[in-house]
Amino acid sequence: MPDTESQIYSETIARAKFFQTVHAWPLSEDLNYDGWLKNFNEGEERNIACNMLDFFIHYSSKMVEQMLKTSVSNSGYILAKHFVDWQHSDFKDRCIYSFIPGETLNPTDSGHIFTRILRDVMGIPENRIVNYIYLPQKLDSINKPTPIIFVDDFVGSGNQVRQAWLDNKFTYNNKTLSEICSDGNHCAIYAPLIVNCDGHTVITTSCKGLHLCATHILGPEYDMFNKDCICWKNDIDLFYKGTALILKKSGELGIPSTNGQHVNDEKGFGAQGLAISFHHGAPDAILPLFYWKENWTPLIKKQYQR
Repeated sequence: MPDTESQIYSETIARAKFFQTVHAWPLSEDLNYDGWLKNFNEGEERNIACNMLDFFIHYSSKMVEQMLKTSVSNSGYILAKHFVDWQHSDFKDRCIYSFIPGETLNPTDSGHIFTRILRDVMGIPENRIVNYIYLPQKLDSINKPTPIIFVDDFVGSGNQVRQAWLDNKFTYNNKTLSEICSDGNHCAIYAPLIVNCDGHTVITTSCKGLHLCATHILGPEYDMFNKDCICWKNDIDLFYKGTALILKKSGELGIPSTNGQHVNDEKGFGAQGLAISFHHGAPDAILPLFYWKENWTPLIKKQYQR
């Protein structure tokens, strides 16, 4: 820690203003750096909060668009192995695009945001983008093996993907996605931007037939409750003080403490302990301290549902 209690704070604010000026960080209306830091008492608390802020990753709209392009284009390597006549133009002329929905179909699902990016930014024709609930009808109308790419931003535990692939049955034919793809020899690829390590394990071990093609895979070093987390810079004392502060502030605010069971658990849903957000919102896996609004100035607005 610096000799003066305010040094880390002043350096963090100066760095934030610089990054905002050069557009490397979002503007203050997107991330309220100064307001969030002032939730913490001056001195050690605020210094720890500065470390948390430095660790926090926000993906701008341009970054999201580029990562989606990467995850979709990389799926071509898988499709080329499945279809001997695969061509690059097939991304627009042959592929069907959809998304894995949340537990309940909701117009604020992040999947809808990404299908719009497919159309408006990547130039995918409207008739190649299919609402999840109409996938069986669309595939029946094509009536031949088809490449299917599911887009999304973040996978946490992977349980919703596993459920959608293996358990949920469409009313149209009473089949699961897994059964539909197997019966029709379709090639299904799940192409999210970011996958947490737990979700990666669940999908690759449990979802046979579903190919995963993500831009980034987050290892345990991104979990703020892991002593090896990048946030704590290999300082075990900082790790214990930092996690104690997170739990203390969460308790004072009435944030649920359920070991990850509650969607707003103090450690994030599934106790994933993450610190990320996208321009359109943030996943449930992040700490509520970043978005809590009651008696607290939030760093970000948590907008979409998943």
